[in-house]
Amino acid sequence: MDWRITLDGEPSRSGFTWKEVLAVIVVLGVLIALLLPARCGSRESARRIQCRNNLKQIGLAIHNYAQANKVFPPGTICSTNSIAPGNQYDVWAEAAQTGPGFQGTSFLLRIMPFIEGDNIAKNWNFAVGISNTDPGEKGPPSNYDIAGTDRVGFYCPTRRNDVRQSDKAMMLSPSWTGGGTDYGGCAGRHAAFTLKTGYNLCDASTFYEPNFYPDPFTDDTEEKRWGIFGRVNVSTTFDKISDGTSNTIMTGELQRITDITPGSKDGWAIGGPATLFTTGALFRYEDGKLDPVADPKEGKLLNNRFFGSPGSEHSGGAHFGLADGSVTFMSDSMDPRIFALMGSMADGVEVLPDD
Repeated sequence: MDWRITLDGEPSRSGFTWKEVLAVIVVLGVLIALLLPARCGSRESARRIQCRNNLKQIGLAIHNYAQANKVFPPGTICSTNSIAPGNQYDVWAEAAQTGPGFQGTSFLLRIMPFIEGDNIAKNWNFAVGISNTDPGEKGPPSNYDIAGTDRVGFYCPTRRNDVRQSDKAMMLSPSWTGGGTDYGGCAGRHAAFTLKTGYNLCDASTFYEPNFYPDPFTDDTEEKRWGIFGRVNVSTTFDKISDGTSNTIMTGELQRITDITPGSKDGWAIGGPATLFTTGALFRYEDGKLDPVADPKEGKLLNNRFFGSPGSEHSGGAHFGLADGSVTFMSDSMDPRIFALMGSMADGVEVLPDD
């Protein structure tokens, strides 16, 4: 905008026309439209890097545990007896117990001394249950208090930074304001969790109907379906990973489902469905309904909205930690047979992608 002197000596102000103003607004709008996706994309890229690093740190802690103890930590510790069929363990119910002798604990609790959790390891009272509120001889805090607190690096930054109000439906205690995790261990490629309640952890003899082994297998056995953290009260050794550590999924991101029954369980200290997943549950989600399917062309094994399958809020897939300590991003459209087989550690079957 400028000032000019007219012939009669009076100043005259020359302004922008409405067309010029409109043109400027349009240009600014175009620039914002171009820059905003790039900025959002860079933020998501940073979140993915952080998520990847979280799994890297968990994997490093597991390896440090294995180096110190000569075995991997058990995926779940459960003191109560299993029930038929499928040798089911009600880990969630045990985690709610307060008395002596109860566990229901996860492998994440076991690796605390190796992931900047020394105080947790020192204060945790393994003689009583997770929900015990008595500090006991070790003094405060109690197991209940510890289990309800957040651990650095257990949340995927794309999904959340803490336990939100909507997440409390997944928690053991509705009063907990922390204690969640978006990462867990691989139980194998069998039907690791019951569809009826979602509470129970099952052995490798159990399958969802219709079956997905993956098919076809001519000599499939229970021993070939186990993952590193699938066996209750049993530790895996490196020599049991006969498929190779670079070909076996050890950890990964968990789906957190609250709008389907049964939904997800949550809690880093709790074993079973709260901290484990299976790579062999082929499900299809359509029109608000979740169905197990047999044909890999009809369903997915991750990001399939089944609480027992892995998944993430990242577009197109999820991060997984392999048994060699590396972390990789796997697409939810990858060959289901390969993904399922990567969840088991000793199947001895080589499956190549379709041409």
